[in-house]
Amino acid sequence: MAERRPRSGASQAPLAALSILRSGGVAGLMRRRTIDVASLTEAQRQALEALAASPAAGPSPGADRFSFTLTLAYADGTTREITVPEERVPDALADLLR
Repeated sequence: MAERRPRSGASQAPLAALSILRSGGVAGLMRRRTIDVASLTEAQRQALEALAASPAAGPSPGADRFSFTLTLAYADGTTREITVPEERVPDALADLLR
Protein backbone atom coordinates (compact mmCIF):
# COMPACT_ATOMS: atom_id res chain seq x y z
CA MET A 1 0.00 0.00 0.00
CA ALA A 2 1.26 3.48 -0.84
CA GLU A 3 2.47 5.70 1.94
CA ARG A 4 0.03 8.44 2.85
CA ARG A 5 1.57 11.83 3.42
CA PRO A 6 -0.29 15.08 3.96
CA ARG A 7 -0.41 16.99 0.71
CA SER A 8 -0.66 20.72 0.29
CA GLY A 9 -1.15 20.32 -3.45
CA ALA A 10 -0.64 17.92 -6.30
CA SER A 11 2.48 15.76 -6.40
CA GLN A 12 5.19 16.56 -8.93
CA ALA A 13 5.31 12.83 -9.78
CA PRO A 14 3.04 11.41 -12.49
CA LEU A 15 -0.34 10.03 -11.52
CA ALA A 16 -0.05 6.24 -11.22
CA ALA A 17 -3.52 5.18 -10.00
CA LEU A 18 -6.94 6.66 -9.41
CA SER A 19 -9.78 5.18 -7.39
CA ILE A 20 -13.23 6.68 -6.95
CA LEU A 21 -15.70 6.10 -4.15
CA ARG A 22 -19.19 7.41 -4.90
CA SER A 23 -21.45 7.70 -1.87
CA GLY A 24 -24.86 9.15 -1.13
CA GLY A 25 -27.89 9.21 -3.38
CA VAL A 26 -31.38 8.01 -2.54
CA ALA A 27 -30.28 4.56 -1.34
CA GLY A 28 -27.06 5.78 0.27
CA LEU A 29 -25.07 3.08 -1.50
CA MET A 30 -21.33 3.27 -1.97
CA ARG A 31 -19.67 2.33 -5.23
CA ARG A 32 -15.89 2.02 -5.54
CA ARG A 33 -13.96 1.62 -8.77
CA THR A 34 -10.46 2.02 -10.12
CA ILE A 35 -9.72 4.01 -13.25
CA ASP A 36 -6.96 3.17 -15.73
CA VAL A 37 -4.95 6.41 -15.67
CA ALA A 38 -3.68 5.74 -19.20
CA SER A 39 -7.26 6.23 -20.42
CA LEU A 40 -7.59 9.75 -18.96
CA THR A 41 -7.80 12.64 -21.39
CA GLU A 42 -5.58 15.68 -20.98
CA ALA A 43 -8.62 17.69 -19.83
CA GLN A 44 -9.38 15.06 -17.15
CA ARG A 45 -5.75 15.08 -15.96
CA GLN A 46 -5.79 18.87 -15.72
CA ALA A 47 -9.08 18.82 -13.80
CA LEU A 48 -7.65 16.26 -11.34
CA GLU A 49 -4.52 18.38 -10.87
CA ALA A 50 -6.69 21.45 -10.21
CA LEU A 51 -8.73 19.54 -7.61
CA ALA A 52 -5.58 18.27 -5.92
CA ALA A 53 -4.17 21.79 -5.76
CA SER A 54 -7.39 23.34 -4.45
CA PRO A 55 -9.95 20.76 -3.31
CA ALA A 56 -13.62 21.67 -3.01
CA ALA A 57 -15.14 22.27 0.41
CA GLY A 58 -16.94 19.48 2.31
CA PRO A 59 -20.06 17.53 1.41
CA SER A 60 -23.14 18.95 -0.27
CA PRO A 61 -26.02 20.21 1.79
CA GLY A 62 -29.29 18.48 1.14
CA ALA A 63 -30.52 14.93 1.01
CA ASP A 64 -29.84 12.39 -1.71
CA ARG A 65 -26.77 14.12 -3.12
CA PHE A 66 -23.70 12.23 -4.27
CA SER A 67 -20.17 12.91 -3.14
CA PHE A 68 -17.05 11.49 -4.71
CA THR A 69 -13.90 10.62 -2.81
CA LEU A 70 -10.97 10.47 -5.18
CA THR A 71 -7.76 8.74 -4.15
CA LEU A 72 -4.88 9.81 -6.37
CA ALA A 73 -1.74 7.68 -6.08
CA TYR A 74 1.44 9.09 -7.57
CA ALA A 75 4.51 7.33 -8.93
CA ASP A 76 6.61 8.60 -6.01
CA GLY A 77 4.43 6.63 -3.55
CA THR A 78 2.45 9.56 -2.19
CA THR A 79 -1.33 9.67 -2.22
CA ARG A 80 -3.90 12.42 -2.08
CA GLU A 81 -7.54 11.96 -1.06
CA ILE A 82 -10.08 14.54 -2.19
CA THR A 83 -13.84 14.63 -1.55
CA VAL A 84 -15.87 16.46 -4.17
CA PRO A 85 -19.57 17.24 -3.70
CA GLU A 86 -21.78 16.44 -6.68
CA GLU A 87 -22.41 20.07 -7.61
CA ARG A 88 -18.67 20.86 -7.69
CA VAL A 89 -17.59 18.11 -10.08
CA PRO A 90 -15.67 19.77 -12.93
CA ASP A 91 -17.27 19.33 -16.36
CA ALA A 92 -14.18 17.46 -17.59
CA LEU A 93 -14.71 14.80 -14.89
CA ALA A 94 -18.51 14.49 -14.99
CA ASP A 95 -18.65 11.38 -17.19
CA LEU A 96 -15.73 9.77 -15.37
CA LEU A 97 -17.20 10.19 -11.89
CA ARG A 98 -20.88 9.56 -12.49
